[in-house]
Amino acid sequence: MPTTGTGDETALPLSDITVVDLTQVIAGPFASMQLGDLGATVIKLEAVGRGDRSRSLQPSPAYFDSINRNKRSVAVDLKSEEGQEVAQTLLADADVFIESTKPGRAESYGLGYETVSALNPELVYCSISGFGRDSPYEEMPAWDMLVQGMSGIMSITGTEDGPPLWSGLPVGDLIAGSYAVQSVLAALYARENGEIDGEWVEVPMFDAAISWLTARAGHSFGTDEPFPRLGTRHPSIAPFGVFECADDSIVVPAGTDSLWNGFCRALEAPELLADERFETLDDRVANREALLAEVEPIFDSRPAAEWLERLRDEGVPAGPINDTRSVWDDEHVEHRQLRQSMPRENRQDAEVVDSPVHFSELTTTLEVPPQRLGGSTDDVLSEYGYDDDEIERLRNDDIVE
Repeated sequence: MPTTGTGDETALPLSDITVVDLTQVIAGPFASMQLGDLGATVIKLEAVGRGDRSRSLQPSPAYFDSINRNKRSVAVDLKSEEGQEVAQTLLADADVFIESTKPGRAESYGLGYETVSALNPELVYCSISGFGRDSPYEEMPAWDMLVQGMSGIMSITGTEDGPPLWSGLPVGDLIAGSYAVQSVLAALYARENGEIDGEWVEVPMFDAAISWLTARAGHSFGTDEPFPRLGTRHPSIAPFGVFECADDSIVVPAGTDSLWNGFCRALEAPELLADERFETLDDRVANREALLAEVEPIFDSRPAAEWLERLRDEGVPAGPINDTRSVWDDEHVEHRQLRQSMPRENRQDAEVVDSPVHFSELTTTLEVPPQRLGGSTDDVLSEYGYDDDEIERLRNDDIVE
């Protein structure tokens, strides 16, 4: 992105913020990774001997690496009093604590809100949970598929004549992680302005997922009917969706009259413009099946690359259907260098997706590659006043790793 500002374009917006992260798998790690990308120092607390459960998910370590850059791993036994003292020492000087433990687990570790806020009244304490405090489902373990099913997301994912489908992305986790970042930044801003001392933020995955229903909820609010599964079709736009070409499939959303005109020119089908059935957008939606019957044989007559060129030449948005391997060959992705490799000593380099955020006067960073379990234990404890003998004793007693 071209820089037009006059500030220091190497400045990281959260360079003076320290985050202690007691989360695992996706939702919490996705949140803390974003804060790390913005320059925060993220100290990731992990269980001795096991670490984040995603370390054991295949492919390893690629799964873990994808959401755990820019973090310093400290392996500590939080079931022990001394391990809890270590965590409390870190939190006493932190700005943010993000936890995604089971109900009551943080309290059993001596890391509940009341305890930690007494140590550090200015702390922003963020709890990511499945259903939140005081929910009828508070004790139920939350998995992404469960959240997608209960929130209504699964009900609108799939084809018209098929069953509800779980999204290929863990959207429940990612939604909650995104809201966690948003709320933490808001609390830090309020703290900086003197509006609060500290804050306790709660982000339930279930609530967060429901909030993303937006226009689909609006459909039910307005019609008192469930939003239907439409596969790749749009409820109020046509032509819109996947079109099979002679060799491959492409996606074309042509949702305005001007795009419809360009669509017909690209297909060399002026007769469609003169057809009263397709005169307006509402007409095209009402006569969708007839429209598809006209255009599908045309698409099938030429290869995908030719249709993409023709449509784009007419200003019509059109693209291939990439998979998670081919997308890295896309010219935009290559130009923006979205796939990055983070070198590691004595280990395979970590392949990661770069931050999508671009500032004019600030920057993001890929500084700390995903670490081995406990990769920063000694360094972090030393910075917090532990001497070499104390660290060695804690390690010998299996308090840290």
